[in-house]
Amino acid sequence: MLALLIVGALGTAFSAVIDPTLTEWRLLETDHEQVMFPIRDYILEVKAFRPDVYDTNPLYTELFKTDKPTTMMALLFAGNWNKQVGRLVWNNIKYVRPYDIAIEECDARYQAYPVFPANGEKEQIWAWNFFEDHVELTCNGVMMYEQNFDEGDVNPRKPGLPEKCRALGDAEVDRITFKHMAGEYIRAVPKDGIIVEPTTSPLDVPTLPKEDEDFTTEPTEAATEEEDLDDNIFAEIYPTCDCWTVECGYCSNLECTVQHDIVNSPIDIQVTSEVHWREMNSIMLYDEEGDAIGSFQWSLKGILLTGCVNCQTPPAIRNIQPGSQASWVFSMTQENEALVVRISILGEVLWEQELIGECAERYGKADRFAFFDSTCEGKFIFVKSLMVAGDRITADCAGACNGE
Repeated sequence: MLALLIVGALGTAFSAVIDPTLTEWRLLETDHEQVMFPIRDYILEVKAFRPDVYDTNPLYTELFKTDKPTTMMALLFAGNWNKQVGRLVWNNIKYVRPYDIAIEECDARYQAYPVFPANGEKEQIWAWNFFEDHVELTCNGVMMYEQNFDEGDVNPRKPGLPEKCRALGDAEVDRITFKHMAGEYIRAVPKDGIIVEPTTSPLDVPTLPKEDEDFTTEPTEAATEEEDLDDNIFAEIYPTCDCWTVECGYCSNLECTVQHDIVNSPIDIQVTSEVHWREMNSIMLYDEEGDAIGSFQWSLKGILLTGCVNCQTPPAIRNIQPGSQASWVFSMTQENEALVVRISILGEVLWEQELIGECAERYGKADRFAFFDSTCEGKFIFVKSLMVAGDRITADCAGACNGE
């Protein structure tokens, strides 16, 4: 059963003023943490720990998704949590092939490190330093990467480059979401100030395992009163409102959809529903203009993505007991020059498909979603800070679920 989602915020959600305690090392306890961070005024330092076991030259097919045990990600926002302006992705090892680092808005593909981070030491100090015209990344004081905002790559498969790179340089970044970084530490170093050293060694604190994030966590004791919930919860559990109705214009009424930048968002579509052989779990996808671009459907028997995918489900999905409830995650991520579509359950990827060419271009525009042929028994996580719900996406599906 999906639980309520608690924000792992380290600052005030409505102010660009940094939490003063963030100038000391702060543990990232989960794989999805949000902080207020004016990145022009502070250097972002990350204390990371190289895993004991890693592969510097995995097969290409293993790199369809980022190598979570070695990968760190920072999503940059300006003004509010709906305005993402940058995505930084880097690793704490050096790959044989250049899969080490990329700024999504500047690099057409990943770049290589000049040397192995921290000369192979387990503990590493990474520093992101943003300037008006460029950005630098160092590890233990060694320059690992730099990018001039006026010199972003040009690539026809990534429209918007290099303009997005310059826009990132101009953006007033004031908040960051950290992903895949549970167990790492962050701190803000004033560019003209004094670093406050931690009173205890981070190595004394056990680190958390890294795996595909599941943002559903049990509420803390502090979030038991209604006023605490209002302050801390940034997600709600909604029924999977069926858009294939007269009121919803058979999925043409945008008031029955949820606006969500699926490809670039730090969170995916998370659903709990019954799984059967013939009955499909179905999601309609729309572009930013509100035009339907296709549907994604899956069951124990098959997986369909309109015009691009029609296949049998893999054994990992067929082994699910028919009629049982499953909490599943639908995701689409841009990786290198492909769009990768996935189904995950309990953090494990059970199916994935790489889309290229016209299919990647088509579904890479997904900006809204809705459920169809669905029931009020199904649930999904609505994240207030990252999604915009149509008027008919409510706790009772605009009255359609009153009988519950």
